[in-house]
This record gives sequence, structure tokens and C-alpha cells, in this order.
Amino acid sequence: MGVKLGVMPVLAGTSGADPHVAARFVRQLEDLGCESVWAVEHVVVPDSYASAYPYDPSGRMNLLPRDDIPDPLHWLTFAAAHTDRLMLGTAMLILPEHNPVHLAKRLATLDVLSGGRLIAGIGVGWLAEEYDAVGVPFAGRGRRADEYLEALRVLWTRAPASYTGQTVRFADVHSRPRPTRTTGVPIMIGGHSPAAVRRAARFGDGFYPLGVDVAGLRKLLGRLRDECLALGRDPAAVEITARAPASRAEAEELAELGVARVVIRADPARPAKVEATVTRYRREVLGE
Repeated sequence: MGVKLGVMPVLAGTSGADPHVAARFVRQLEDLGCESVWAVEHVVVPDSYASAYPYDPSGRMNLLPRDDIPDPLHWLTFAAAHTDRLMLGTAMLILPEHNPVHLAKRLATLDVLSGGRLIAGIGVGWLAEEYDAVGVPFAGRGRRADEYLEALRVLWTRAPASYTGQTVRFADVHSRPRPTRTTGVPIMIGGHSPAAVRRAARFGDGFYPLGVDVAGLRKLLGRLRDECLALGRDPAAVEITARAPASRAEAEELAELGVARVVIRADPARPAKVEATVTRYRREVLGE
């Protein structure tokens, strides 16, 4: 089938930041032939929140205030030191919550230290209370994300680099080290809104349409194709990642749609279950 397999760790309790658990987990994924590991981001989790989580009918995410959610770039740097081939992805950095000049340096450094294995998945987030905690306006976060994406590319590809926008500006600066690719760290856009589709066509090396079934994905990819063509861009240049299909038939549908990667979840604290889950999934769903 030729679909790559990524794995996202289940975060529960304190195991998410346990160095022994993390090192064993990423080495095991590499030994099992997985293509990538994916780290999530939440800077804080409010005790309670009115914002609706868009990927579950309950409107509540499965991460709880008591769960350790390590900084994804620090966690992936640790993972890079314990692996040689495993690709390292974020799913998703909440881009507007970051200073883009600082983030450009952090992403480039991790990319270089890992030998070019970083994929920077970004989104605009949904949790207004988290934005409040970090002191960034929730309103206008899409525009802010677009400017930040432009600023990242400028910092990675120009020397000296200058940018003037409504939310970020700098003039004649140098940011080094440079990413391993001349175009910068690969950017994967997360989300399933029309704005996310437009952002993926304009800025994305990849697109991860979260929270949609096969029919929904087909519609989104049709919109993505139209957006890319309107920009004079080859839609095939945007690599598609999708949620894990539950059956071989669904996996074959995704492959026909051009999906390059699917992402499953596994609990790092249960290595025997990790092996069983990955092995079974590759055999029964991906047909390997």
C-alpha cells in the first residue's frame, strides 16, 4: 500500500515526561520500522474551560489537568538523541502562541541536531483559555498564524532577513543555524476548516486534516487541489497525513486519495502493547 506509519504517544499521568519511558518508546518505534513519532502541544490545561474541543462530540479533550504534556520541541530533541532514522513531528504546535523569531531558531536547531528529521506541524488551536494564559489574543489568530509562517520562511531563507506585518516585524537580522533544507523546515498545516485548507495550499509542505472521515477528507482534498491550482502550485507537492483508518478497506480508500501517512496512538508506558498494536495495525490494516 505504501502508506507511512506515524505514532502519537498517549499522554496519561506522569509517563509523558518520564525520560526512561520516552527513550524506550522512540527506540522501540524505530526498531519496529515506524516512520515517525508525533508530539502534541498544550502550554497549559485550564481547570475548566468553555471552549469546545472540535474533535470529539463531547466538546472535551482527553488530556486532563493532571496529565504531563511535555514541551514538544524539547521532547523531540530528546527523542532525536535516542534514534537515528525516526522522523520527528509536531501535531500540532499552536503557532500564534509562539514568538516566531524565537520559534524559527528553535525549529532550525532541532532540525539540524536531528539531521533533518523534523516536520513542523502547526495549527491555530481552539482553546481560548490557553491563549488568555499566555497573553496572546484569541481573536485574529488566523491572520497572526499566516504572518508568522511568512516570517519563519524569511528567517530561514534570507540573510539578512526583514519582515513587516501587523503582528511581527524585524529588519536586517540573521538567524542561524539554518535548517538542513534550503527552503526551511517542512511545515505541515493541521485543521479542517476552509482557512486551514487555504493555509495548507499557500504555506504547507504537508496537510493534516484532523477530525474528518474519508468522505470529509475527499472534499477537503478537492478544495486543496483547487486552492493550489489557483496559486499555480502542484497539489501533489503537499503531502497528506490522515487519522488512522480502522480497516483495510478504509486504508485503501485513503491511499487512493493520495494519503502518504497515517498516525495511530500507542501508550509509551506499555511497551508490549506498543509492539502488538503496531504489528497488528501494519498487518491487518496497512497490509504489510
